[in-house]
This record gives sequence, structure tokens and C-alpha cells, in this order.
Amino acid sequence: MLMLGTSCTPQPDPVIRTTVPQSQVAGNAAISSGSEDVATMIRQVIMSNLEQRELSFEVNAAWQLMHGALAYGEELTASKNGLPLPVLQRLLGGHEMQGWELLEGDQLPITGRQGMKARLEPGSYIGQGHVDQWLGYLAQAGIPKSRTVIVGDKIFTMEDWARQAQWDVCNNPTREYSWTLAALSIYFPDEETWTASDGHSWSMETLVEFEAQQDLTTSPCGGSHRLMGLARALDMHRRLGKPMYGGWELADRKLREAIEYIRTTQNADGSFSCNFFLRPGQTKELGAAINSTGHLFEVIAFALPRDQLSEPWVERAAVRLCRLLQASSKADLDCGGLYHSLKGLKLYLERRYDSSYP
Repeated sequence: MLMLGTSCTPQPDPVIRTTVPQSQVAGNAAISSGSEDVATMIRQVIMSNLEQRELSFEVNAAWQLMHGALAYGEELTASKNGLPLPVLQRLLGGHEMQGWELLEGDQLPITGRQGMKARLEPGSYIGQGHVDQWLGYLAQAGIPKSRTVIVGDKIFTMEDWARQAQWDVCNNPTREYSWTLAALSIYFPDEETWTASDGHSWSMETLVEFEAQQDLTTSPCGGSHRLMGLARALDMHRRLGKPMYGGWELADRKLREAIEYIRTTQNADGSFSCNFFLRPGQTKELGAAINSTGHLFEVIAFALPRDQLSEPWVERAAVRLCRLLQASSKADLDCGGLYHSLKGLKLYLERRYDSSYP
């Protein structure tokens, strides 16, 4: 396996280390030889970033590793003493690493089992920076709720982790439910209400309504994470055949308006606004372009109806994102922008080209 010097570093403000001149980025013309060429390009970009970007247990922290796991799940490896080891097996298998701290939780009435959780470090680029961030990423990476998780000398499951999230929903110190929504909608899609530790009944509708009322321009990563939480919850709500009412209707409108904004502020080269939802904008700095386009592309790749994924504006965005990643193949990139881009490309590939994907 070829390893390039493109590792992600656990510094507080990780940035791209090498700026490739804009002239070296592939041109703006759309691919004209058919959608299959787009699929081939995406597959190549996904595989090359898996094979040629090296993560290390000795250098990288949990923040970088978990973003990689979001994109690649069980496929992701990181080196230790020069040997590639499976990231999720070690993260969930009780091994220690920088920024990874799992804690025993409460005795949970709903299951009669003890819950578990991850330590919260708000704003961290090393540990868990947002409430239920790790849980939400693991759920979106396809880790089943039956998967075991070792904390100290005890064995838990992903369900124990998600049940603790339900129990703690009333104690959210940042009033941010993006990752909680994603996790609960995936692990407990048919549970619309539950009792939290405050003794009150909470509902998915309450959470989606709160998230839909928040200002995207002041939200993490330009509001893209709030939109992904809403998109995940709305997807499960629709799958259950439930009507759009109240908070659900508000969330649906918020998501549709955001997608329309993404479309109408798309740059001529296919990238999305480097200012997210604040205003239109374009940047020549590859890291910034990948970060904004990748985060927003992940949203539309999951949230758009399947029959709209082949529309020209979406395909242009997919092609541009691939070309940006190709142009920066020998540059250090912020792990957030990199792996959210790759997750978006994987979702697009699966939803547009794989008819068996739900």
C-alpha cells in the first residue's frame, strides 16, 4: 500500500499545508461522456483517499480517526508501530488513545441495563467536540446497535450508548441536537417519544422543531451538521409513512429552503459557497473549497430525492469535489472537510447508482 505524506494532524486549527495553484486543478467543463464516467471518478477518489492517506494512532487523535470512520467505517485503518490496524476495532475494543474517553453511564429504566457515553469536550479538535458526535458518526457509518463496546472492564453495546443519549437529552449543555437526531433516528426509528432523566416525555418532533428554528449561519460548519441531523430524522419519519405536521413540517421546510439556497448560490465551477449560508462566495484555497463544498454536498447527497441526484447542478458539484480532492492529493487537509467530502461522495454513489441502497 502506497502511503503519501498526507496525514491529518490533531492540532487545534488543522489547515491544508500545501496550496496547489488553481491552474493545476482540472478545468471547469462538465464531464460529457456519460454518468458512468462520473461514477468511475468518484470510486477512484474514494479508494485513493483510503489507500494513500495515512492515519496513525501515534500521531492522530480521536477527532481525526472518528471523521475517517464516518466516511469509511470498518474499512478504515491507522498505523501503529508501522502496522495498519482497524480503527473501529480499537476504538470500540477498549484501547486507549488521545481524545478517546468513554464513560460508564446510568442504570436505564427502559432496558434495565447500564448506559455509557463519551466525554464531551466542547469545541475540541482532539476529543468529542459536540454532544453525541461520536455516537452520531458511528450510526451513520453503519455500526449496528448490537455492536459491543468495551469501557474499562465492562462490555456495553451501541444500544446502551444510544439509550444513554435518550436519557441525557434533557441535560444537553450546548442545546445542540444534530448528532443526537442522527443517532436516534437510525437506531430507534419507530420510537417517537421516550422518558428522559428529568422524568418528562421527550419526542423526536421536539428535537427537530428546535433544530429547525436555529440560525444556520451561526451553527457548526456553516449549519451543515444541523441539516444532516434534520435530514436523517425526516428520512426515517417518511419511511414510517408518518405525515408532516408541526415540528416535522417546519423541519422539512427548513431543509428544502436550505437545499434551494445551496443550488442557487452554486459557483460556476460547480463548487458551493465558501461562506455556506451567510452569503455567496468562492475561494481559490483548496482546503476551504473542499471544506464548504464537501460539507454541503454531504447534505444534498443524502437529503435530495433519489431522482434529483442526476440533475446537472448536482453532478457538477460531484465532479468539482472530485477534482478538488484530486488536486490536493499530496496536501495535508483538514480531516473534517476531507472526510465529510468523502462521506458525501459515498452517499451520492450509493444512492444514485446502487438500486439496492435504501
